[in-house]
Amino acid sequence: MTTNEPIPELTLQEKHKQLAELQAEVNTIFAEAISNKVKNVDFATEIWVNAMLEKKPYVAIACRMIHHSTNFLGDELLQFLRFLANKTLEKDASSVQWAVDLINQGLIINNTLKEDNKNGQFEVQNL
Repeated sequence: MTTNEPIPELTLQEKHKQLAELQAEVNTIFAEAISNKVKNVDFATEIWVNAMLEKKPYVAIACRMIHHSTNFLGDELLQFLRFLANKTLEKDASSVQWAVDLINQGLIINNTLKEDNKNGQFEVQNL
């Protein structure tokens, strides 16, 4: 395929399959963090570092946790994430700390939501 050819659209079934696979990866990442008793701030750092490496499940987690912290949605969330990512790539330490703090806050909120839901499983919805 050349760069001029359009990327084929996924069917709804294929999209659901990819989302389910991503959700399973996210749940595994959370389960490992819990079983290893990783502190939230360390987990937040791991999430941001791996999101910056463009690892899909970590990007999804970072998006959701920053959404929890900021209530940004859609384009506003994507623009903010790009801003933080660009500042991180520029080695702006305060922006790196800001991203980690927002993810950490999102983890705390996520844990509270989990407790409210009483389903016993970490979930990242609407990825």
